[in-house]
Amino acid sequence: MATQPAPDSRASRTGNLDAAVFGLIVADIIAAPFALRTPPAPGGLSLVDSITLTTGGNVCNTGIAMAKLGMRVAASGMVGNDILGSAVREKLELEGVDTSTVFDSQTAQTSATVVAVEPGGERVFFHTPGVTPLLDKETFRKCIPLFQWCSFVQVGYFGLLPGLTKDLPELFAELKSQAPRTRIALDTVNPPGDPKLLWPILPHLALFAPSRTEAAAITGETDPARMVAAFRQHMKSGLIGIKLDEEGCYLDDSRTALRIPAAKIKVVDTTGAGDTWFGALMTALIKGMPLEPAGKFANRAAADCCTALGASAGVRTFEDTLARM
Repeated sequence: MATQPAPDSRASRTGNLDAAVFGLIVADIIAAPFALRTPPAPGGLSLVDSITLTTGGNVCNTGIAMAKLGMRVAASGMVGNDILGSAVREKLELEGVDTSTVFDSQTAQTSATVVAVEPGGERVFFHTPGVTPLLDKETFRKCIPLFQWCSFVQVGYFGLLPGLTKDLPELFAELKSQAPRTRIALDTVNPPGDPKLLWPILPHLALFAPSRTEAAAITGETDPARMVAAFRQHMKSGLIGIKLDEEGCYLDDSRTALRIPAAKIKVVDTTGAGDTWFGALMTALIKGMPLEPAGKFANRAAADCCTALGASAGVRTFEDTLARM
């Protein structure tokens, strides 16, 4: 990893940020429609309608979604010193995302994924981690001067941060001691990481929202209320959400539990929908929306995400999203 000083962030010069998103910064190469169930024979050729270079990972997906929803947001993580890293950084900046805590590595390539999208919108991923294993506690600490200006800091994904996961309880405690008003959120991935590594992290969180598949893998439960009950053994306060895909979401703030139905749309591509949902939920919470409207807002934004090809193309403005809840 290149040695760089702590950032002179835009936040420290111009005021508070709404959020920072730390973790996976990925270049996505999307091919659609991809005939996954009837692939060509070895050496054969299969035509697709489009091949697009775009951004992926929680940092890009959640960060760009929040920027489109009107939030002041920073990207935090690492890219390689390569053309993919330059393209990702440029895309983030074009979307209005602060990149002052995106660091360059001289030793590994930018994390990248080939996303194969079926005609119905489902997708599979072929991924190279690249710089992701280099994310460590020193990288995180270099971002704390920026994190202190944020209402929310989201970290992701639990399960794909091998150089950092064991240190997250210590780092989150350190962040909370320096920035007691900053709320910490954790995003997960399928399959998630070892539950034994998750339990010490949960007490530090203000928001934890896995998918139903991820929550089932961690808890062994199938009912959202039972999943939340299992997480509450370690996370006594704060908001726990379960993303239920086409069924919407389940939200529990330790006082009220709600199942909120999804918005109905024609699916084009589900890439980034979960990250968009998470970013929209944080946006709603920053705006001070009550639990049920916040869930409806997140569901609406996630549905919009699925109406266009790519992780963020379908996301609309805050006002437009709010008007169509």
